[in-house]
Amino acid sequence: MIKKQQKWIALLVTLTFMWLLQVSAMPVAAASAPEQIGSANAEQAPRFIEEEGDGGYQAKKKSILPVILIGVGVVAVAAVLFLVVLKTKYDIIGSWSETNTIWTLGATTIIFSGDKKSGTLRLQGYLDTGTFNVDGKTVHFEFKAAGATYNWIYDGQFDGKDKMNGEVKFMQNNVVNSTGTWQATRIAAGAGNGNLPMVERSAKELK
Repeated sequence: MIKKQQKWIALLVTLTFMWLLQVSAMPVAAASAPEQIGSANAEQAPRFIEEEGDGGYQAKKKSILPVILIGVGVVAVAAVLFLVVLKTKYDIIGSWSETNTIWTLGATTIIFSGDKKSGTLRLQGYLDTGTFNVDGKTVHFEFKAAGATYNWIYDGQFDGKDKMNGEVKFMQNNVVNSTGTWQATRIAAGAGNGNLPMVERSAKELK
C-alpha cells in the first residue's frame, strides 16, 4: 500500500514540475490594458521634444515568478526522490539461511530482530547471539556464545531485498583465526529450516 502511494506521489510531483516548467516558459502578459492604449496613443502623437541624455530604451524588469516556480518544482522533485528512491528499502528483519566458507557443517539460520537499522540476532539451534547494523545496503553483524572466547564477524551488503553476501572473519581470543566469504537468503514465513532444537546442538564454535 505504501509503495503504491509513493508511486502516485512521484507521478503527481513529476507532472506538476513539468507544468511549472511550461508556465515559466510562457511570456509575461502586459501589465494592463490601459497601459497598452496609452502606449499606442503616445506612439501616434508627434514627438515634439526629445530630451538629450534621456537614457534611451529601458527594458521591462523580468518577472521572478518563473524562477520561483522552477525553484518550487526542484524542491518538490528532490523531496520525492528522497522519500521514494533514496529511502532505505532493505529490511533485514526476519530469518535468513546463511552459509560461509569457514563453517562446513551446512547452512545456519540467523534470526534478526529490531528495526531496519540495528538490533539483535540469534542463531536457531545454537547458543550464539549478537547484534547487527544496517546502513543503506551495507550490513555488519557479529555473534558468539556467552562466555566463549571466539567471535564471528560478518561484513557485506544486500544483493537484492532477499539476498546478502560479503566477507566473514572467525576470531579466536581477539585474533583472526580464519577468513572467508558468506551468503544468506531470506527464509519465507512458515518455511522449515531443518535445524535441531537448541538443546541438541552445541555453540557454533569452530572445531
